[in-house]
Amino acid sequence: MRAWLEKKDGSRIAFETNCYLGRAHASTVHLQSPGASRRHAHIHAQQADTGIEYWLADLGSTNGTLRNGKRVTIPCRIVDGDIVTILDESFTFRADESSTATASLDTDAPATVAVIASPLCWLLMLDIKAFTQLSRSLPPDQLGLKVGTWLRQCRDAVESAGGIVDKFLGDALFAYWKHSPETVKQIDAALRQLRTLQLARDPDFRIVLHHARTTMAGGAGGANNLSGPEVIYVFRMEKVSSALRTDTILSEAAATALGPEFRCEPLGQHPLDGFSGTHALFQLPA
Repeated sequence: MRAWLEKKDGSRIAFETNCYLGRAHASTVHLQSPGASRRHAHIHAQQADTGIEYWLADLGSTNGTLRNGKRVTIPCRIVDGDIVTILDESFTFRADESSTATASLDTDAPATVAVIASPLCWLLMLDIKAFTQLSRSLPPDQLGLKVGTWLRQCRDAVESAGGIVDKFLGDALFAYWKHSPETVKQIDAALRQLRTLQLARDPDFRIVLHHARTTMAGGAGGANNLSGPEVIYVFRMEKVSSALRTDTILSEAAATALGPEFRCEPLGQHPLDGFSGTHALFQLPA
C-alpha cells in the first residue's frame, strides 16, 4: 500500500497515482456532505528526485478544501499526517515513507530498476500570469475557486485530447503526449480548448509547447515521471514568454512538427538560461 486516506473511524481508502474526492459515485472518495461538489478535490502522485510526492488540489469547489485547517488556493504538497477537510468530513493522509522514497509510480520495484526510455513527446506547460499579484488581490475563498476551476478546466482539455497530466506546480500545470501519427490532431484539439479559456482571462495564463525526446522512467499506468534537459527547456521558454508578454510560446521543434497549417509566427532568436546559443521561438496566431 503506497498511500491512503484514513477516516475518523480508522477505515482506510487506499490509492496509488490518483485519488478524486467528490459527491460523484465514481470518485475514489465518495463524499457525503450535501455541500460538496461532484468533483471537489484531487490528490495527485508525481515523481520527484527523492521519489513520489503527493499533491492536493481543489477543483474549483464552492465550499473549498482545507489542508491542516487552511484553505487550499493552489495545488500544494501533502505529507504523512496532514489532515484534509471538506466541510464536515476529515481524512488523515498517510503514506508509506519507505515506499515514496524509493519506488517509481508504476511498480513496487526500486526506481533504480525501473524501465528508462527516451520517447519523442509533446511537452505542455500552462502557467497563470502574475499570480503573486492575483493572490494579493483576492481573498482565499475567491482565489481558491478561481484557480481550482482553471485547473479542472485545463486538465479536462488535456485529458480529453489524450494527454497526461504529469505534475502540478503551484500556479502551473505540466502535461505531455507521447508522439504518434494522431498526436498533432490531439494537440490541435487541446489548443483549441485552451485558447478558448485564454480569451476569458479568468485567470490569464500562458501556453508553452515543446517537442523533443525526454527521459521517462517506467511509464505504465499513467505514471508521472518525465525528466531531463528538455523538461528544463520548457521552463526556460516560459521565462522568455513572460518577458515578451506573449500568450503562447512554441519551440522551433514544436512549430515545425505542427506544420504550416498552424501558421506559427516567429518571435525571433532568444537566449535560454543554461542552454548555449540562441533559440528560435514562435507563437500561435492571435
